[in-house]
Amino acid sequence: MFVIDGIVKLLGDLVKKAEHKIIEEIKNGEVEDEPSITNRFIERTKTYLEESEGKLVKHNLHIRTLLDRGPKAPEREFGADICGVLDVELDDYYTNSKGFLAQAKCESEYVKVDMAPRGIIRVNFNPSREFNRLKEQVNRMLEITPDSFVFIYSTKGFVVVPASSVRGLSSETGGVVYGKPIANFFKEFLMCFIGDHRLTATDNETLRELRERTLSRIACMFKIVSF
Repeated sequence: MFVIDGIVKLLGDLVKKAEHKIIEEIKNGEVEDEPSITNRFIERTKTYLEESEGKLVKHNLHIRTLLDRGPKAPEREFGADICGVLDVELDDYYTNSKGFLAQAKCESEYVKVDMAPRGIIRVNFNPSREFNRLKEQVNRMLEITPDSFVFIYSTKGFVVVPASSVRGLSSETGGVVYGKPIANFFKEFLMCFIGDHRLTATDNETLRELRERTLSRIACMFKIVSF
């Protein structure tokens, strides 16, 4: 049986901590574009996790990251901003490897986050050139895997919506879809509710191969192993 309650809660708390810190930096004008926010979010989560190793019980969780090819790499080369992988090796009783793709966007005139009462999150997409470009990006991701998502960076909170929901919206009218907090997304990823078994990696070499195959800007692997 695959049960890692302590790690799931820990990662959720660390993702929230990283999210809140970066929201402060966005408000202070320290960071503003999507690539910089994505890099800081992943690296900040990794740093916080490394600082919290003493809180882990029974199992060990590490994050390995591979960043983009350099500042001059054109965005059109990338099929996704993030390729995330979960690799689990727990002695002889459980192994699993699965992944997801994500495209990141900042809240703007064409994408608005609405934190409705009772914890419901709605994301409104307005028709525009940027919205059409996003639809092209999600189509490319969905050609690779149905486990594709859009990360939306808002100062109200970071939100995740399924790429399939964005693809279903009309280019002429846009529309509203549901989202979830990014911390909840990563907790569900660790609990294996999210992920495609065709997107796998077990070490830096296979993670690099996966990044190249999916044309992702960043590859990030969460590895859970027994002590």
